[in-house]
Amino acid sequence: MSMAQRWKAFWDGDPRDLEPARKLDLLTGYNVRELGGYAVDGGATQYRRFLRSGGLDTLSRQDQQRLHTYGVRLVVDLRGDHEVGVARDQLAHMRDVRFLHASLFDLDMSDPRLERGNDEGSYFTLGYLTMLGNHDAIRRIFSFFATAGEDECVLFHCAAGMDRTGVTAMLLLGLAGASRERIIADYCYSFGSVAEVDRMVLQGKKSDRRELLLRHEAMAITYDRLIGAYGSPERFLLHCGVTREELDHVRAHLLST
Repeated sequence: MSMAQRWKAFWDGDPRDLEPARKLDLLTGYNVRELGGYAVDGGATQYRRFLRSGGLDTLSRQDQQRLHTYGVRLVVDLRGDHEVGVARDQLAHMRDVRFLHASLFDLDMSDPRLERGNDEGSYFTLGYLTMLGNHDAIRRIFSFFATAGEDECVLFHCAAGMDRTGVTAMLLLGLAGASRERIIADYCYSFGSVAEVDRMVLQGKKSDRRELLLRHEAMAITYDRLIGAYGSPERFLLHCGVTREELDHVRAHLLST
């Protein structure tokens, strides 16, 4: 079974109740969802601007065409070199699609074959902070985002659409001005239903699922460390070498109607 098939089985095995506008129900894709529809100061993030996803190596031609019709014209593959070599991105050479491979982290942290001890929360937090330390990859990713045209949708993905994709989504939503709670909730939707995640993250009610608690803790610590060190996602991205003009373009692309 391929990596994509394993994660497809995992994704289908958990209940998800994302609203139809935010979840793209592809037959051969998984964890493909919108960053549109999130409230920010003075408005909301827009649809058809940024999609986050799991691996695209098993996409059927029908689903490739559906993403193309949806507006996807830029694809960023965040996986490591080995993953890219054994599981080719099916959108990489599609007509009119611009492609960037920027390895944010060489390991699929959520691979079920990886054995971890009792410190899973620290394991994920350390991995996410290591990703944030990869300033060159982050600069390349956001500079590429900044090349998106007005009607072009950007899709970024890793293997599971959870960890490397989650850190990238955190930076995008933070740049757009989304709240800490909303950023953490978007990340946690990969691990629980909207109702369950919203009860825990937005309403402050404790979950009885250890996995969700560990994931919430990992992203919360990562975000708080970022803010403590740099003050804002924007200042962090500037430190990585993304220009202010590029950041303004990325923010406008996600927010402008």
